[in-house]
Amino acid sequence: MPGAKELDPGDSVEQYLGNVVREARLALGREWTQAYVGGKVFSSGSRLSAIELGEDPPDRDLARKLEVVLSLLPGTLVNLVKILNEQNVRDYAKTYMRRQLEATAMHEFSIIVPGLLQTGGYARAMMGAGLAGDSAQIGDYVRRRLERQSILDRPDPPWMMIVLDEACLRRDMGGGQVMREQIEHLLALCERPHVNIQVLPMKGEPVAGSVALLTLPKGERGAYTEGFSTGNYTEEPAEVMRFQRVYDLLQQGALGVRASLELMRAIAKEHDD
Repeated sequence: MPGAKELDPGDSVEQYLGNVVREARLALGREWTQAYVGGKVFSSGSRLSAIELGEDPPDRDLARKLEVVLSLLPGTLVNLVKILNEQNVRDYAKTYMRRQLEATAMHEFSIIVPGLLQTGGYARAMMGAGLAGDSAQIGDYVRRRLERQSILDRPDPPWMMIVLDEACLRRDMGGGQVMREQIEHLLALCERPHVNIQVLPMKGEPVAGSVALLTLPKGERGAYTEGFSTGNYTEEPAEVMRFQRVYDLLQQGALGVRASLELMRAIAKEHDD
């Protein structure tokens, strides 16, 4: 097992987390060796060493077990793991994802089903395509994406006006069953008073990317645009207004809510064939 080394808690989140674990373990007494603690959390001494050195941080499940065994306050380690997970998201999306959790209203046009509205099967298929089949990351990304959907179940969920490109409903992402379940999920979400979904028909010119507009608690507004592997978030008023006009034009071309629901039901049946 590697020998102890001095850790600088300011070096990285991984090392800070490792230092928290190491100090909590040492505070419990000499008998609390890495092997002893590893056994208590159904792991090993070498695994605990890697955590303390900042080389291999725990997942959320192991972090929770360590919090209990080391008598740490709930969330001490889990919240650090959440931060580490967010660091795996592309830098350009980080601010948008933080603001999204605070938003009181969202107006979005998307060429795919937005993350907050995705089923696990659809999210897995999307991630599989985007990560070129890197299965080591897909499961974790899908879990984190679904966890973010808890904002829809808040007592004061955000008002959502979503315009979907018809093509994303017809595209066979993950197979017929996955798509049918995804569309049925969208239909169920439409029964919630704060969720409104319209479909932009495929006739006309294709749209190159997605745009999302956020209204924040104090009235501030932000706009996020995304293409295949690029994106940008801005709260500059002139830019937000520019993208508001883009959204408004797309929304004007969309089917009404009732016609959109009928089309989604029809497309769901087509995925049965």
